[in-house]
Amino acid sequence: MFELLFTDSSFIRRFMIVRKTTNASSTAWQKDASGHMKRSLTYTISISNPLVGKLSTATENQTLYKESRDGQYYLLDSEVYTHDVPYHDYFYTQNRYYIISNSKRKCRLRVYTDVKYKKQPWGLVKSFITKNSWSGIEDYFRQLEAELLEVEAEMNQGGGDTGKIGGLRRRRRTYSRTLPEHMKPNKQYGQDPEQRRDSNMGPIEMSSPHGWSSTTLVIGMSLILLILTLMNLGLFFKLWAMEDVAHHMYLSTKQRLRERNEARLAPDYMPRQGPEYQSREDAQLLKNVLQDSINLLEQLRSSLLVLHKNFAMANRTAAPH
Repeated sequence: MFELLFTDSSFIRRFMIVRKTTNASSTAWQKDASGHMKRSLTYTISISNPLVGKLSTATENQTLYKESRDGQYYLLDSEVYTHDVPYHDYFYTQNRYYIISNSKRKCRLRVYTDVKYKKQPWGLVKSFITKNSWSGIEDYFRQLEAELLEVEAEMNQGGGDTGKIGGLRRRRRTYSRTLPEHMKPNKQYGQDPEQRRDSNMGPIEMSSPHGWSSTTLVIGMSLILLILTLMNLGLFFKLWAMEDVAHHMYLSTKQRLRERNEARLAPDYMPRQGPEYQSREDAQLLKNVLQDSINLLEQLRSSLLVLHKNFAMANRTAAPH
């Protein structure tokens, strides 16, 4: 099983063709200062989601822990980074593979997987990333299961006696999103191999954290953007109305000032208003202008508060729970 999955085997080459993975290259396994074996792979993957793209380069870093025992059990971590998808620098996929020998012709493969975040994106963006990442993870492991079952059938046909060749036993799993204590490699290694073989490591559980489809997510985002657009239009028309009122007030004030100046320049035989009346009229006019401006600013403040409240509510509704 280890040679099938983690060497340049005919199985993995065929699996890459099925997955439409191209331009694959890998480094040789090398031991690091801690005694673990490491290697890196680069390849180009095919993406079926039209919102993300069609192709993306990827880098996979694999670590085979030194506690592994050849032919008995293997513990390997894999970190997969995609480079040509939106927000690719925010997240990566982490997989942990357990291969445990049950008998001479049988082994158990368990995989724990998780979507890890290097930076925390906005809630709606995180939901989009998580949804699409888990969709790709489920598709990958379902296809891997199908190919391994095909290898099992080939082994059984080649061996002639299906009773002696245990092959690969299919076990239907549900999926979980986290690697709670399984990401601590040294915790299980103090046990005896038989105890470790039977320990409750939990199955690979791989279900999408949300029941949303891509269509639902896109519709939800579109509705939120539509609401924000309508609110911005309303604010724009209010500002436009306020500017129009201010312009009319300016013209009215200018007209009154001109009439007052003409009255001052009129001949002595023409009746004119006294200074006290003109002062009271100017004060009242200024008071009205200020009051109207205050009212318009209060309306603008109320509109902005409503916009802020609705936007916060939309953000909380779209954020994952």
